[in-house]
Amino acid sequence: MIQNDLTKKFSKTTRVTHGITALLILALFPLGKYMEGLEISEKMGLVKIHAVLGILVFILTIIRTISFFRHKRPVHLKTGSKFNDKLTVWIHNIFYFLLFGIAISGIATMILGGYGEALQTGNIDVIKSHSEIASLKPHGIMALIMMILLILHVVGVVKHLILKKENTLKRII
Repeated sequence: MIQNDLTKKFSKTTRVTHGITALLILALFPLGKYMEGLEISEKMGLVKIHAVLGILVFILTIIRTISFFRHKRPVHLKTGSKFNDKLTVWIHNIFYFLLFGIAISGIATMILGGYGEALQTGNIDVIKSHSEIASLKPHGIMALIMMILLILHVVGVVKHLILKKENTLKRII
């Protein structure tokens, strides 16, 4: 049975940004889903909160990416399966691309959809319909993919804990 070295941790910057980002994502996704069913006039305060939290995730992702390349990282976990080992690396990499993609599409939605202007002026009439905002659908699709990968990520952690008796969270907490 393969035993991973769990004494090697990610940098403090990576650990802190990982935790804060995870909590923010767990708030942003349900908030975004909830706002889908609201009228524009009902959701403007929530849009502001969603945008601020989303920008914070974007900034934290930039910081975490820089930290990722500047600091030594623990070796990738081994599962005993080449497929699972590669899947783990791919999921982690896709997280970064999704975080950047979601943030950029969110910013584009704020600008192209008129939300930014509406928040500044208080005039909700400048907000375009969902069908007119090209970046909105990709934003939602990437967020959904993010949540699916997040579930897979948690399943992987639990699988390691149960099957291998390894608390892999020690590396990131």
